[in-house]
Amino acid sequence: CYRTVEETFASAQALAANHPTLATWNDAGDSWDRVTAGGPVGYDMMVLKLTNSAIPGPKPKLFVTSAIHAREYTTAELMMRFAEQLANGYGNDADATWLLDQHEIHLLLHTNPDGRKQAETGLSWRKNVDNNYCANSSSRGADLNRNFEFQWACCGGSSGSPCDETYRGSSPASEPEVQAVQAYLRANFPDQRLPGLNEPAPPDATGVYLDIHSYSELVLWSWGFTNTPAPNGTALTTLGRKFAYLNGYYPEQ
Repeated sequence: CYRTVEETFASAQALAANHPTLATWNDAGDSWDRVTAGGPVGYDMMVLKLTNSAIPGPKPKLFVTSAIHAREYTTAELMMRFAEQLANGYGNDADATWLLDQHEIHLLLHTNPDGRKQAETGLSWRKNVDNNYCANSSSRGADLNRNFEFQWACCGGSSGSPCDETYRGSSPASEPEVQAVQAYLRANFPDQRLPGLNEPAPPDATGVYLDIHSYSELVLWSWGFTNTPAPNGTALTTLGRKFAYLNGYYPEQ
C-alpha cells in the first residue's frame, strides 16, 4: 500500500501546487535509465524543498535522502508523510510552523527510482539498474550506498564483484544518482572544514544530512571506515543518541 515512484512524485507535485509559498519541486539530476536511454525512460532525481519563502534566509538546512536501497519500501513513504505533515500543519501546529519558518528541508524522496521500479514488481532489488555490471540479469547494477567518493573501496565494506549486492561500482561516484546527490550536497553545504581529515567543522557550522534506511534499526554517524572518532565526534555522538532516544534504535559510530 506504499506509494509507487509515480504516485510519490504526483503527491509531491500536488503538495507544491497546493502550498506554493511553502514547497517547491526541483530537478537535481537524472537516474541511470534517464541518462542512458533519454526521453521518457528513467527518472529525474527530484527534490521536494520545504520552507516558508516569505521569511528570508539564510536558514539552517536539513537534507534527507531515502530509498537509496530499492527494496526498503518504507523510507520514501515516511519522508513523503513527513512533508505532508509539515505543509498541512503550517499555521496550526507550532512545531511544523517553526520548522518551515526558520529552516529549509530538502527531501530526495527516491534516491534510486529505477531500482525502486524493479522492486515494485516483487523483486528483492537493492542496487540501481546499471547494465554495465552483471549485464542483463536481476543482479545487475551498483550499490549506490557504496558508490560515494569518500573512502570508496575502503576497509572491506563493499564488494568488487559486479553481481554482488554490495558492489561499489567501477569507480568513485561512477553512478549518475550518486553524482546528483554529491552535487546537491556540495551546492547546499559549502565545506567549512580545513583540508585535513581530522580537522573539525567550525562551531557555527549549520545543517544536517540524513540517509534513511529501513534495515538494522541503527542510528549511525561518522566515521564508518575506522573506529577512530570523527573530529566532531562528541557532538555527533550527542546528536545520534538524541535521535535514538526518540525512535528506539541503537546508536553507534
